[in-house]
Amino acid sequence: MLDDGRKPRFDPRSPVQQPKSAAPYFVVAVIAAVLIWGLQQNWPPAPMTHRVTPSTAPAPGNGQGPRGDVRSVFTADDYPAVAQRNGEEGTAQAQLTVGPTGRVTGCDIIRSSGSRALDDATCSVLDKRARFTPARDSSGNAVVSTVVTPPITWKLEG
Repeated sequence: MLDDGRKPRFDPRSPVQQPKSAAPYFVVAVIAAVLIWGLQQNWPPAPMTHRVTPSTAPAPGNGQGPRGDVRSVFTADDYPAVAQRNGEEGTAQAQLTVGPTGRVTGCDIIRSSGSRALDDATCSVLDKRARFTPARDSSGNAVVSTVVTPPITWKLEG
């Protein structure tokens, strides 16, 4: 303000410019925050991962890989009750760590069914029931290895 109560006039060519208000920037920031929050509320969930820590690390695959068939280890009784109640279906695929004894020592879901209960059941059943002919190194010794399962589809009947 000038001494006589008038606002000073600024010459647009002057290197000294009128101070700018922060209000427009604040409004833009609030609108951006609301839009981002809205997108996050409707964003698809990240793939779920079920991890059972392997007791030993996988060995390099320089010999014969594990052999076995995991399709026969699942039964209708394995369908999780919570997934049945919620009508959850989906297809999961796992990468298994197979120990030198042929038993599963680790399970990572590499393709989620979209249901935590079904993914957990997939690893639980494989961990308890799947057995493999262990992989062998070039000397014929049983070694730790990995195997990717075929897709395992969970579907409600009826």
